[in-house]
Amino acid sequence: MNEILKQRIVGAIVITALAAIFVPMLFDDPVADADNLSNELSLPQQPIDNTQALLDSIPKTSREVLSRPKPAQVDLQAQQIKQSAKQANLKSWVIQVGSFSQKQNAIEFRDKLRKNKFTAYVDSASNNQGTLYRLRVGPELGKKIALKTQQRLESLYKVKTLLVAE
Repeated sequence: MNEILKQRIVGAIVITALAAIFVPMLFDDPVADADNLSNELSLPQQPIDNTQALLDSIPKTSREVLSRPKPAQVDLQAQQIKQSAKQANLKSWVIQVGSFSQKQNAIEFRDKLRKNKFTAYVDSASNNQGTLYRLRVGPELGKKIALKTQQRLESLYKVKTLLVAE
């Protein structure tokens, strides 16, 4: 083939390729591109740093640790709530989760309930067969709240509970 003819064919191919690339750019609709650019992401707000208050509440000395309320004081607080409800002629509701013949079993289950943010305490009752340790949650002043707590306990721990008015 002739050398000049080859150069013309290569030139025509290059020009056609350049036209195929740049001609569509001339006829693009600028409005269609504006829709693609209008979706902007917004950054979330910076979280509030409230860890200092938590760090300040951690005891730093052995005296501070020893001055913290003991779990037995929680039982005392539950008894005080019951007494104040009786004095005000209010009815309080407790959920009896179970009765145990061994105090250690009741205490272990009580600790498990407390880890899940239930106000649990162990109460003892004597009968002709010995002492029973009743594990109770509450007291609650509203029956509706006590019923919701009872349903939550039964679904979480798969136990049959008893709602008791005091």
